[in-house]
Order: sequence, then structure tokens, then C-alpha cells
Amino acid sequence: MARLLAQGLICSGEGDKPCGVCRDCKRFMSRTHPDALFPAPAPKEKTIKIDALREMIDTLSRHSLEGGNRVVLIENAERMTPQAQNCLLKTLEETADDTYFLLTCDIESALLPTIRSRCRCVRVQPWNESRIEQALLKRGIPGDRAKALSLYCEGSLGRALQMQEDASYWQARETVRKSFLSVQETAQLPSAMQALKDQKDSGDKLLDILEQEIRALLHARVLGREDAGDDFPPLWQSAPPQALRVILEAVFTARRQKNANVGWAALSEGLLQTISEETIKWQA
Repeated sequence: MARLLAQGLICSGEGDKPCGVCRDCKRFMSRTHPDALFPAPAPKEKTIKIDALREMIDTLSRHSLEGGNRVVLIENAERMTPQAQNCLLKTLEETADDTYFLLTCDIESALLPTIRSRCRCVRVQPWNESRIEQALLKRGIPGDRAKALSLYCEGSLGRALQMQEDASYWQARETVRKSFLSVQETAQLPSAMQALKDQKDSGDKLLDILEQEIRALLHARVLGREDAGDDFPPLWQSAPPQALRVILEAVFTARRQKNANVGWAALSEGLLQTISEETIKWQA
């Protein structure tokens, strides 16, 4: 939605905007329009550093190259470091009439109060699974894949489409299935740990996917949906909500450990141990 709004502000076509066919729309979509700025993390970085904001502010200090609106789109604005957010404050306060800032954010509290107070907040509610599944089917995505995406995209059609096109996501998901979700007893821990042995660089993605899967299953269990476990390994189709909550908390703990530089082997082993303990309980 933010991208469409930003494109509409840049569009020079006639009628409804964005038209999608004018020169400005095409340049916006290819991210080559000189008056559309997209501050983002540097390659291999997870946060938007102050240098990216300074570069953007320097560009805005000059006249518009095309003579029309200028748009700054900061996606996942919670990734801005506190220093970057503070750097942005004065520019938000003194924005020119032809300059528009659009910030998207999943975690509102991660933005400084001073940033939030200078923005108009529009909260977009997540779509339900059925609506997303139908939208994906209309785009030609096969039924099984559309159902899986609707479960794991957390109510975001845009995220579902990104996941569909991300081959590494499906590879990581397969790794999660063959490791974390394959453990039924302690005797299987060594093989699961072996599957995770060389996955240190993918650790964040694996934890994210595991969290998505456990959340989706827990949500379905709480709602009493009998078909919710169809996409999961047979063992997990009978997982009780309390066990899923324990495992979800273990995922949070593992993520905190990773951020504190605990070794991947140690934290993944601890997470696998918790999962095996819970699976043994509900099989008893």
C-alpha cells in the first residue's frame, strides 16, 4: 500500500494514479526515479544506519530533479538505529510542501516517540487466511502453496508474495521441517543437530520460520480448527496449545541468545532439547 501511494505521488499520467505505464511510474517501479528515495540497510546489514539518512537529507537539500513531488519511502522503519531516527527528526519537522515521507513499521514501539509524534499513524489490519489464499489463487499460485503461504504470512499479502518468490525461504523451511519439527524423541537429537550443523548463517531465518510455523499452529489450535495441522508433520497435528506455547517461548529465548552472541550449536541444541521434551509429553 505504501509503495502504491508513493508511486501515485510520483505518477505523471492521466486519470487514476498510479497509472503504472507513464515514464515516472516505470522509473519508480525500477527504483531509478531521482525524486523517489528509499533509505534501507546497507548490503549485509540488518539496520538502517545514520549514513543512509544523511545521504537522503543531503539529496533533499537540493532542488527536485524532475520538478514534481519528491517521495521518501522507508520500509520497515523500525530498522533505523536510534541515531538514524534522531537524524531524521528535523527533516520531518521542516518538510517542504512537495516532499512526502512514508514510513512502514511492524513494531510501532520500536520507533522513538519523537518520530511517532511527527507522523500520521495509519494502522493496517491483517487480512484473514481465507482472503489471502483466494488472492494468491487468483494470481495463479497452486492451491497447496497458497494455503501454506496464507498460514505463514501473518496476514500480509505482500509478505506472502515475497515468500513465494524467495527460493531460500522454501529451502530454509525444508531445513526446519527436517530438524526442529522432526524430533519425536531424544534419540533423534543427533540427526537433527547434524541437519543444523552448517546453518549458522541462516540461523535468523530458521528461527523466524520456526516461529511462524508454531504461531500458525497455535493460532489454529486456539480457534479449534481441525484442518489446521494438515500441512504439518503428523506428530504436530496433535500438539496441545500449552506445549506449543512452551516451544514458542523457547524460540524467543534462542533468538535472545543469538543476539547475545551465544554459539549457534549451543542454542540450537537447547531449542531441540526443549522440543523433544514437549513432544515426548504429548505422545505419552
